[in-house]
Amino acid sequence: MDSSYKILIVDDERFYINVLSELLKEQYKLYIAKSGEQALKRLSDNQPDLILLDIMMPDMDGYQTCLTIKQNPDWKDIPIIFLTGKTDSESETKAFNFGAVDFISKPISPATVKARIKTHLSLLNARQALEKQNQLLEEKVRERTHEIELTQDAAIYSLSMLAEARDQET
Repeated sequence: MDSSYKILIVDDERFYINVLSELLKEQYKLYIAKSGEQALKRLSDNQPDLILLDIMMPDMDGYQTCLTIKQNPDWKDIPIIFLTGKTDSESETKAFNFGAVDFISKPISPATVKARIKTHLSLLNARQALEKQNQLLEEKVRERTHEIELTQDAAIYSLSMLAEARDQET
């Protein structure tokens, strides 16, 4: 991966912010938020390619932050990976239901975090390439449809001219 990818780290614990920053700073451009509200502000200032989001935060928790992000049409496609101390399957299910693409329990494994980030950024790339390809194909279909319409118009005109030019005796 290249360092042009932007990752927003949202966690109220300075320890995990430091660990993740140290782990990812060589490969990605990082933005930090210590609360859900601050994360939403960072999103409107500079949209990241991926979000690492803690669940247990004061005021606006990770679930509510995720839901708010996914409800915004400009942000809904940003992959969100929950990093949390919650390890129960109910929390994991709830995270996925709110729109997360992955769930990593704390304490984190550096190799796991890096691999999952790489995977989700690759998926993001693939989805964007597919969308671009679809747009190109749609444009080609529009062009061809227009060409066919012009050809039909020319054929109809030619047939009508032929009918008018017909000899009355034959």
